[in-house]
Amino acid sequence: MAGLAILAVIYILAGLIGFPPLPEILQQPLLNILPGPVFGFLIDTLQHAGKVLEEFGIIVGLVVLAGAVGAVVARLRGAGAGAGADADPGRRDLMKVGVAGVSAAVLGVRLIPGWAQSVLHPAESGLGGISPEITPAGHFYVVSKNFQDPVLAADGWHLQVAGLVARPLTLDYQGLLRLPATTELVTMECISNDVGGDLISTGRFTGVSLRDLVQMADPQGGATAVNFSANDGYTETLPLAVVTQSPEILVAYMLDEAPLPTQHGFPARILIPGRYGMKGPKWLERVELAASPRGGYWEDEGWDHDAVVKTTSRIDTPAGGALVHLQPVVVGGVAFAGKRGISSVEVSFDGGHTWRAADVQPPLSAFTWNLWRTTWHPTAEGGYTLVVRARDGSGALQTPSGAGSFPSGASGYHSVQVTAAH
Repeated sequence: MAGLAILAVIYILAGLIGFPPLPEILQQPLLNILPGPVFGFLIDTLQHAGKVLEEFGIIVGLVVLAGAVGAVVARLRGAGAGAGADADPGRRDLMKVGVAGVSAAVLGVRLIPGWAQSVLHPAESGLGGISPEITPAGHFYVVSKNFQDPVLAADGWHLQVAGLVARPLTLDYQGLLRLPATTELVTMECISNDVGGDLISTGRFTGVSLRDLVQMADPQGGATAVNFSANDGYTETLPLAVVTQSPEILVAYMLDEAPLPTQHGFPARILIPGRYGMKGPKWLERVELAASPRGGYWEDEGWDHDAVVKTTSRIDTPAGGALVHLQPVVVGGVAFAGKRGISSVEVSFDGGHTWRAADVQPPLSAFTWNLWRTTWHPTAEGGYTLVVRARDGSGALQTPSGAGSFPSGASGYHSVQVTAAH
């Protein structure tokens, strides 16, 4: 009960003062001892619920640990507590129950709404039908490693470009905004996105080319890597040669013509078209040129170092389990292959035995997904398996064999089951 009360106080103070609560402090040590394939399996299976279960499990573990410590202390004290300690055991037990109830209520009010929102109503849900070309900012998928994301103010924030450079830079928020900016339409995908999953969105990002920012700092001869550090302890890295050859990589500070939302990394984040989202740190604070790369946060847990997106395609409509009529049915969705682009999309209405070309809409930019659609006319009642596959800009077919997201992104064809009836 004391452990429960202490945790409640910790979460209250964390909200007021801004320091990380104990469960978040313990999160990384626990991830370090969890085998990568096990962690990857949990992410693939649980998605957003995985982080909720992790935080809940740590809280329960801490309470149980506190109870065990209390039991040991009580056993050691034995009868030495004195007769007066048990003068009114009923009143004491009532006080314990009251403290435990209030503490549990505080934790519930503090945590359960956020847990429910992330599991039952994640940002990427609720659009319905074929995805719009540009995802509304409020529905842009959200993933982070944190139980509680940083909330940073523009005032007082600074971005450093340092390390093996001749002219180190320190920019405040207004200084970053004054630099020459570019706007790009980019599709982002989380490396833990399942086949057919929703952790993929397209937005209009504005920011400063990372290449230009690095050149302003004048890299020295020994620099070969660009290492990133974020306010939440997140780290990532890119070869300097990749940054130099990729002006589209941004230090982004706007999404859909508005400042980055907090959950997307305000004041600034790294945006790398063609790579999974894990390569782009949010809440960016330091860009360091170095002689060697520093381990990325998720790479240290066993995920792929390069994180180049795989070719993927998804059926948005009809939804799995839908009932369709014996009349023309619009079938459509999205396809994405990063900077490789999409050359064609094919759909099967018999579980993959035969295929038909779909109409593919041109992308908004070289870095966005393609919307596709076709019309299907079921001729008989019964169940149908609809399957989609895509080819990238070189004509290479997406990988048909199914695999989970760990360590380099999920693969396989997306399929849905529908029933046709009069």
